[in-house]
Amino acid sequence: MKRYRKVSKISRPKSTIVAMGQKYDHLSYEDRVKIEHWHESGKSIRYIAHELGRSPNTISYELKHLAVSGEYVARKASIKAYQKRYYARTSSNKVAQNEALREYVDNGLDKSWSPGEIAGSNNCPVSKRTIYRYVTLYALQSKLYFKGKPKRCIAVASSVNGSGLKSVSYVMRLATGSSTSSSARQRTVTGRMGAGLCCSWPSIHSANEPSSNLLPNRTKQELSRALERMFDGVAVKTILTDNDIAFTYWKHFEQLLGAPFYFTHPYHSWEKGLVENTNKWIRHFIPKQTNLETVTKETIATVLTYLNERPRQVLGYRTANDVYLEYLTIQG
Repeated sequence: MKRYRKVSKISRPKSTIVAMGQKYDHLSYEDRVKIEHWHESGKSIRYIAHELGRSPNTISYELKHLAVSGEYVARKASIKAYQKRYYARTSSNKVAQNEALREYVDNGLDKSWSPGEIAGSNNCPVSKRTIYRYVTLYALQSKLYFKGKPKRCIAVASSVNGSGLKSVSYVMRLATGSSTSSSARQRTVTGRMGAGLCCSWPSIHSANEPSSNLLPNRTKQELSRALERMFDGVAVKTILTDNDIAFTYWKHFEQLLGAPFYFTHPYHSWEKGLVENTNKWIRHFIPKQTNLETVTKETIATVLTYLNERPRQVLGYRTANDVYLEYLTIQG
């Protein structure tokens, strides 16, 4: 019975491929040059494996499957090994295998949908992790609109209760245990200084469905007419907004809509996350410092269509239009 002494793994240049959170150690080009030299010199597979600190099976596979026309050449073996690894990784990806699925994912990425939104919409058969792998394999990272930025929070000790305003903390307590509360979150987006226009974007909480009105100014009369138009036929229970000058007459608006107004604390944007999330997508179409006199009604309609047809995680990756139509169907 033959016995082989245990060989310790010596240090050598490494070629490491990272995939799915794991590291795989492959033969480097320098290793293949040594294999070519020793193989031409008539050295045995076990001798080569001993010198490289590798398994004899690794060297045997290298000489058998990566040879070209029966001859092992380090340069050609490296190219062939890379091609094998590339096709093994790409062909095993479910998105790459299915042409219809690949087209659907590409269309979602073109719309700036996240992999999670694509995976959760329309009963997509793959997970968001698979879509992230597809993006990495085909170098589509440029289509990922938001790549993750650190959150910036400012601790502010001031409160909004001093002038009789009701802070958002009251909403938190009132909403506890209630899953059917229908509230609206309000935000006015102003244009360039001196433009004289503003755009009001409320989001109806029950369906997260945004609507908008382009206003010539933020006077009490204009806002009153806009709120009446936007909430016509909608039973509003609460209004959540920030401390914008447009809502100076909030008591009048409470009487107009028959719903109490609640205000977030200064610099506490996370207290109205739905509004901020919607606002970032509005800025995708209408950047900051844009003169709203140049914004057409067609642009506003495009923004609304995009927002209402975008899958949302809070809605179980359904669109706001789908949820709103379902709500109308139930109400009869």
